[in-house]
Parts: sequence; C-alpha cells; structure tokens
Amino acid sequence: MVHQLSLVSSIPHSNYLQTLATLQALTGLLSPQPISTYTLTTKPNQTFKPKFEPGKVNQIEQYYMKCTTHWRDESLDISEPILLNDDTGNPVWARRLFSDDNPEERVWTLQISDIPIAGKTQGCCQQTIYESTLIHTHTRIDPPPPPPPIKTEDPIPVNDVIPIDIDDDDDDDDDDIPLTELKKEVVVDNKEEIKLDDLDDLIQIDSPEQEEVQEVSIKQEESKPVGDKVDEKVEEANNNNDTTAAEALELEQRRSSFLLFLQDLGYEVINQFWIKGIRFFHGDIIIEIFKVLIRDDAPDAQTDPAKIKLKLLDESNNFQIKVYINIPKSTDVEQINHGIKDLIKLQDFLKNLFVLEIPDRMYMDSRVVLARK
Repeated sequence: MVHQLSLVSSIPHSNYLQTLATLQALTGLLSPQPISTYTLTTKPNQTFKPKFEPGKVNQIEQYYMKCTTHWRDESLDISEPILLNDDTGNPVWARRLFSDDNPEERVWTLQISDIPIAGKTQGCCQQTIYESTLIHTHTRIDPPPPPPPIKTEDPIPVNDVIPIDIDDDDDDDDDDIPLTELKKEVVVDNKEEIKLDDLDDLIQIDSPEQEEVQEVSIKQEESKPVGDKVDEKVEEANNNNDTTAAEALELEQRRSSFLLFLQDLGYEVINQFWIKGIRFFHGDIIIEIFKVLIRDDAPDAQTDPAKIKLKLLDESNNFQIKVYINIPKSTDVEQINHGIKDLIKLQDFLKNLFVLEIPDRMYMDSRVVLARK
C-alpha cells in the first residue's frame, strides 16, 4: 500500500523535444528510463450486496482492478508521431500474450486504488493505492473436448401398433380346476415327458480332465508368494492410473493461463491498453511522459495472427505527463506535507513549459457502481 501524491498535464507532440531537453537538464539524466507497460482492466464478475445492519460499518464496496506487466517493442520511437492508418510507414504492433505457450516468467502487478481525497484546498491529488505482485508463466488455453454424443434408443412410433395375440377359444376345461391341483398335474406331466437323453441339453457337465486343470491353476495361484501378488496388483493399478495422471497434468497445464487465474480470483477482463514513454527521477519525484495506445479493431488492421495492431487513444498525438510521489504510509503526515511542498515547487518551476494540474477525482473513482432497480 502506498499513498500517492500526483499532478498531471499534457503537451503537444511538437513540444516533446523541448520538454525532453529541459527535464534532462533539471534531473541530470541524459538517458531516461523507458516505459513499456501492458494493462488489463478487470471487473468483479460477482455482485456483492452486503446486508444492511444498524450499528455496523456497511460501506463495503467493490473496485475495478488493473493488472499491469511489461511490453516490449523496441521498434517504436515515441519521438516520431504515430499517424492514423499508418500501414506504409511505421505501424505499431504488440505480440499476443495469451495465444501460445510462453516459457518466460512475467511479472504482473495487481492494483486497486481508492477514490482520491476530497477538498478544495488540496495542493495535489492524494490517493491510496493497494498493490500485489505476481510472477506467472503463461500457457495457452486449449478448448475442452466436446462431450460424447448421447445414445438414445429409437422410440416406438405412435402409429405403429404392437400385435397382441388374444385367445378367443372358450373350450378351456381348466378354468374350474383349483390352482394347486393344476400345478401338481403340470409337474407330473413334465416328469413323464422329460427323458434322460435331453438332460445333456439342460446341464453342462465338466469332464474330469477340465476339473483337474482348474484345480491345478487354483493351486498355482495360491502357491505364489504374497509379494508377487502385491506387485502384480500395484503394476495393474499404475497402468490404470497412467491415463488419469496424464489427463490431470494436461488439465493443470491448460489452467495455467493468467486469464483463468483472474477468473478463479473472481474478475473478468473488460478492457486493455498499452503505454509507451519515458521516466525521469528528481529526488523523490517521478516524472513520466507517455502515450496511451489501444487495439485497432479496423477490419483491415489485423493481418498478423501472432500480433495485434495498435493505435493511439488520443489521435492528436499529445503526450500525457504525470508527476507523482509515493509515500509508504498514509498516516505519515510530516512526509505527506513535505511531498506536497516538493510538487508545488516543481509545478511553479515548470509553469512556462507545461501546467501541472490536479486531476478530477471523479474520473479516478474505480468503485463499481451497482445498478439500482
């Protein structure tokens, strides 16, 4: 957690070289630190509505989360203007991160920020930011196999009629005979009709040789040591578990995607953007000059399946400037006041180059607004 003090501004592309030379002379850094970040904006996928209870803190809110990592594009020179639909000149491309396996360990920073402090007498914007770092190795997301088709028996058509034999003969003399006597007569008749020659068709009798072979096989099985029996059972169990272990490993690799990690965390991706720029250091003050790029969704823009074509968010080619100081603790009033004074002093020093202002706090509110029914 950090307590951030910040001021923002913007300059046209024509003033970039002048601003760069001025900041180099001010900070003494001839080679500023490059900035290349890729950010995912995520939103909670489950709506949380706490139960209102009197006498308790009921201000429990959900926030959007930013997931930031590094983005490499050495061919992009921010000192050159990025033109719209620049297909013949120098278009901006970014490699797809979530398409193929990437053995590189990527550092992700998960960030949730609170709404800035309100007040008319604020010298700068004050905001509390919560961050967590995650090291992740991405693997591609394979689609799950299709479910097997359901086998159903052919239903009997309604129009098909099943024939039923009906005995219409009324000359049956057994209707008035008791059931017990009828059973006795039937049994007696069966005993008289069955012959000894027909018993071979009803009962299968093993020959003496087959009985001896079965007894020998049983004795051989019982004569085996207990250890051999256990080894055979273990080997059979291992063979049966090979397929299960391979399937589990494949499923674990498939779920190594960072997007699925966010899904398990309870967030879904709603937007993405790229930042390219430079960074200066002046004491505890960090000065960033950058441009924001987004995905170009034009129909003829995506010509490379392994890359994404980018375009400027602000098509006027203006540079965004952010000047900020990170305070470790929001309760350290002395250090916060000292940081505010340093930002105001830098603001006054650079007023002829660009004007640093306090951003609108309502545009920096990352709370999820619930729709009222």
